[in-house]
Amino acid sequence: MDLVAIQAAISSLKAAADISKSIMDMKSMSEVQGKVIELQSALLEAQNCALMATTSQFELQEKIRELEAKLNEKGNWVKEKARYQLVSPWRGPAQTYALKQSEANGEEPHLVCSSCFNKEAKEILNPLKNKDGWVQMVCPRCKSTMDTGYKGIGGPKYAEEYAKES
Repeated sequence: MDLVAIQAAISSLKAAADISKSIMDMKSMSEVQGKVIELQSALLEAQNCALMATTSQFELQEKIRELEAKLNEKGNWVKEKARYQLVSPWRGPAQTYALKQSEANGEEPHLVCSSCFNKEAKEILNPLKNKDGWVQMVCPRCKSTMDTGYKGIGGPKYAEEYAKES
């Protein structure tokens, strides 16, 4: 809660209590009515301060929820990222991420887009032949392409298998 709003609410309530005590000592009705107006004003101020403090608390709780969700997403990505290894599946400089067999948990081998992966997104690459018949790996998300240097390639392998070949 907003400490300033709480202090203001307490101050307004103290003023209201003081006004209430002074009403008892009043002799004329006009004095009483004046003090009643002061009392109502002090109570209204206390209510406004309490509302501001509640609003501030709600905003802070919402921010905490958002930050916890982001932290959870980051933790999930760290775990997911550890399941992959950067490999060079074909001759040349082309690199991509391959699923580690030790982390597969029954999942089939696949290659993911390194560009998307570096942006904390996992997108499986799809083979596609270009107009000359050469196989390219294409990312459906960012549309990046990777030349394989082959007219035909087998299915993807686990990262450990690519490491044995190099």
